[in-house]
Amino acid sequence: MPEAVGEDTIQRLCRQVSEEIESVTDRAVGQIRAELQSYAAVPIDEQRGYISRQLAATLRALAESEPLADDVLERSRQLGRRRAMQGLPLSDVIETYHIASRELWNTMVATAAEPTTDLLRAGGMMWDLVHTATSAVAVGHTDATRSEQAIRAGVRYRFFEALARSVDGDHRDVRELAEALGFTAQHEFQAVCVAAEEWSEAQLERLQRTLDTIPGTTQCSGHGTVIIALSQRAPVDDIIREVRLGHPGTTVGVGLGRPGLAGAAMSITDARRVLQLASPTGEVVRFADEWVAATLADHRDELATLLEPGVAVAADHPHLVEAVLAFARNEFSISAAGRDIHLHANSITYRLDRWQQLTGWDPRTLDGLQRSVSSLSLFQRDSGDSGSRETRSAQRHLHEDGGAEEAE
Repeated sequence: MPEAVGEDTIQRLCRQVSEEIESVTDRAVGQIRAELQSYAAVPIDEQRGYISRQLAATLRALAESEPLADDVLERSRQLGRRRAMQGLPLSDVIETYHIASRELWNTMVATAAEPTTDLLRAGGMMWDLVHTATSAVAVGHTDATRSEQAIRAGVRYRFFEALARSVDGDHRDVRELAEALGFTAQHEFQAVCVAAEEWSEAQLERLQRTLDTIPGTTQCSGHGTVIIALSQRAPVDDIIREVRLGHPGTTVGVGLGRPGLAGAAMSITDARRVLQLASPTGEVVRFADEWVAATLADHRDELATLLEPGVAVAADHPHLVEAVLAFARNEFSISAAGRDIHLHANSITYRLDRWQQLTGWDPRTLDGLQRSVSSLSLFQRDSGDSGSRETRSAQRHLHEDGGAEEAE
């Protein structure tokens, strides 16, 4: 093969290929999932993110003719530990490196203007990098499989995955995993969720060890964007306290206590829904309190046409929003609403009338007030409105008290 022209040939090639890294990643992920059935247990976004970072790190090392950085090798060791906890065999984990690197190499060859000795040397170096990375994966995987805590973490992970896949929560494998973790399948479960982005595997293991010391049975695991703690006969406030011990001020979503394994899955859904409603300022949001807004949030696209008229009015007339929410929050009493926000009752009446004129919704009727509060709950918080908590509170009063027919 002819010699390469110019000393930066491989650097230029790596730079070109890096612009295609997402398409290379997608091809690699598709091939891995087609060839390795065990990877059905791994969330696809998690897998795609890791492979994209690993391929980018490989290109950087090739461009600079340097070994993989220490943080890249540490990430490979952590990946080995995580895949062991997810129950994946080491051979499958190593095979993913081979598949992804093969896709990367094929793309480099296709992108190169012509085969060169530099390209051939880069190919040899790439497989040296693969060997180094897979050795680190093997170390992490082996350490994890030797750890009793890691074995339990693997059972927890498979339990939550099986619970998510089971429509009614009554599959035999779900029951067996639940019992292996100390749960009683027919008893009540309650879930707590927090955002996963701040948590490392080591921190999650420490949290589980702490939760093992409180009354009842609580098991936690990371899934996608959340950490889930599922409990039986355990004080929820104790769980929240332990979660926040290592992450002060973290926002928490709490599901309803529900019976049976189907109820466990529903409680996790509850907690996920209210976590989406919470502000990032450390709220504890409970489905028992915010069930209306949490349930409607899953249908925002369907409700947009019906409820969006209030959004523009709210943006231009926040003082009208204040009056509507105070009216709903104070048991549909104009005088009480006035006292709440320090306005004369006549001013509240005027603002309610004005809201009706601009939106077409009469907040003195059940339908008008439901539309108004639901609109603010679902759409106003998208703009970062600081009154979202008050909106949800007003909505809760509306549904607890049954309507506005008795408004003054």
